[in-house]
Amino acid sequence: MRKQWMVGLLTVGLVVCGLSGAGHTRAEASATTDHFISSMSSPVKKVADEYKLYPSVMMAQAALESGWGTSQLSMDANNYFGIKGAYNGASVTMSTAEYNANGQLYYTQAAFKKYPDAAASMTDNAQLLRNGTAWNPNYYSGTWRENAATYEAAANALTGTYATAPNYGSSLINLIQTYKFYSLDGTTAPATPTVTAKKPVADTTKVNYFVGADSQTASLSSRYKGYAIYNHVKGSKYKSTKYSWSQIGGWQGRPVWIDARGYKVSTKTNWYRVRFSKQTTSKKYWVYTKALSFPKTTYSAYKKTATLTGSICPVYDHVFNSAYIAKQLTTTKALANHSVKIDNKAIHVQNGFTTTWYRIHSGTTNGWVPSLAVKN
Repeated sequence: MRKQWMVGLLTVGLVVCGLSGAGHTRAEASATTDHFISSMSSPVKKVADEYKLYPSVMMAQAALESGWGTSQLSMDANNYFGIKGAYNGASVTMSTAEYNANGQLYYTQAAFKKYPDAAASMTDNAQLLRNGTAWNPNYYSGTWRENAATYEAAANALTGTYATAPNYGSSLINLIQTYKFYSLDGTTAPATPTVTAKKPVADTTKVNYFVGADSQTASLSSRYKGYAIYNHVKGSKYKSTKYSWSQIGGWQGRPVWIDARGYKVSTKTNWYRVRFSKQTTSKKYWVYTKALSFPKTTYSAYKKTATLTGSICPVYDHVFNSAYIAKQLTTTKALANHSVKIDNKAIHVQNGFTTTWYRIHSGTTNGWVPSLAVKN
């Protein structure tokens, strides 16, 4: 009999949901925004100009990703983008909460980069946009000033690359125009680009990649042996090497950890980047969607106005551990005890354990939160 695997079903957040104290007033929120803008404008402009990016877009990203500098990581580690690992050997360890296969809650620790100052965090993010991913160094080239004629084009280039939320670019543009971040670019008014229609050219190798939190899980399906495993998406522009399951080792129900999804445009199919250990340094492979078995997620319309609790919980662009592969957008800290609109509900079932999720809307924040973040 194979040994029982204990698989983390739900990462409750980069930081464990906990009491955040008194709710924010509108005056406090305004003061927080003003302080963020005044303190971040200089390092953002300096770094963005050095890497030939748009300062307005970087400022909007920093505000959105860190909740105007109220996230635990930004306050404790000058980490404005939630990046894991160590920076020049420096990191902060924060608790995360997960559930095992029996639905029992347990706590684990994760290391996140600790930067000496905001400029270092901005530089690390700028280098990511300039250097791309391991599989595509030009992955974020749409954000480069030589390729994007306007900040709007650069912001929209982050949709489907940096974030899978379809409104990510428009959220950044809204922040830029509301708070006049475009002045950091040296302009005095919102850009009005001329759009020229281009005849689409078919690209049978095109794959849209979506990277998410690296602790999401699924398992090998009953049909996994019918599909090979590769080092790249089969048929993409990258040369792929095929492996046999005898080389990798597999059996039905074996857990896998997933951190990315690849949507192959020509065939309208999904591929997933998997590893067979919780360790993020483990070797990664790509498999076709039918080789995997995902938890069941049932969505339904759910119209309601609600108030968020005082707990600090993650806000994801999709339900965590769903087939979409969720990316954390921010936390609920800045929204605690504020009214939000809910338009969808999801029931998520994995290994017999059921969780409920809600899609919330509050200003520029749009995403999914676990039910424990919403007051009954």
